[in-house]
Amino acid sequence: MKTLAEIKIGESFKVADIEFIKTGEENGQVVAVAKNSLFDMRFGSNNNYAESDVKKKLETEILPRIEKAVGAENIIEHEMDLTALDGSDEYGKVKCKISLPTLDWFRKNNELARKIFTSAWSWLVTPWSTKKYGWEYSVLCVSPLGRISGNYSSYDYDGVRPFIIFVSSISVISESCEG
Repeated sequence: MKTLAEIKIGESFKVADIEFIKTGEENGQVVAVAKNSLFDMRFGSNNNYAESDVKKKLETEILPRIEKAVGAENIIEHEMDLTALDGSDEYGKVKCKISLPTLDWFRKNNELARKIFTSAWSWLVTPWSTKKYGWEYSVLCVSPLGRISGNYSSYDYDGVRPFIIFVSSISVISESCEG
């Protein structure tokens, strides 16, 4: 067992039998994303993450497991910017304790993200554009080669990789893996 503060960026750890990769740390908080897709599912009936089926499933099925393992107080609520690829900010921002990564996260962590996103197509929270511009169904996703693409929100074969921010003082099971 190690604390998250002792784990290096790019190393993996387990919480509630989910393997995460540490992708950043700041002010006693650790940013992490699941190493693998937990399941495949459709994004939702449109491309607004705040209304998505993915968000509902993460919050009702995955978050309670993680909270039970580390305590709800050790998971940090964060604000997800739902600005589309084309800059449309029609969907605004949404507060979450668990979500999917954004395109901006992928850009910031590009080298590490390309090592993580190798096993399946995975959804991002970022829409291609928004309903206002006639693109209410296309959502960005990452291919196993690390390429960004768009898929229709109703497709049920893209993977779900939770994005979460933990308090860095919690103890976790450390894995000897580098993403």
